Amino acid sequence: MPFAARVKAETSLPVAAVGLITETEQAEKIIANGEADAVLLGRELLRNPSWARHAARELGGEVHVPDPYHRSV
Repeated sequence: MPFAARVKAETSLPVAAVGLITETEQAEKIIANGEADAVLLGRELLRNPSWARHAARELGGEVHVPDPYHRSV
């Protein structure tokens, strides 16, 4: 995270944060504090493919699931 924050502070380039980001609050804080423009999840999405849906619910967002997928939700 320190590298992404430094690049973000010193350039006008869009920056993504990666590495050991596993919790909703952690990802939200990175974006809210302006440390990065995006959060990229690798291993956490392999462990939990529904991470984004669970994160949206935790943050009070609406989750739209297309009708064909309701059986797997």
